[in-house]
Amino acid sequence: RRKSTRSRVLRGAKIALDTSSVIDCVVRNVTNSGARVQIANTVELPEDLGLTFDGGFSVRPCRIVWRTGR
Repeated sequence: RRKSTRSRVLRGAKIALDTSSVIDCVVRNVTNSGARVQIANTVELPEDLGLTFDGGFSVRPCRIVWRTGR
């Protein structure tokens, strides 16, 4: 049902909630239009957030469209 196939990755990243709050995460798979991200603790995340792979030098705007308890 996806428009493009997902590439499996296992890469550390950070979720940027605002200019001073970040959460460590692991990206499990990725496409041009989405990613599966796993965080260690179940926290309440806002619908809109940022994702960075390079420590904050470039932050990609993201929107949560699906989530589980993990």
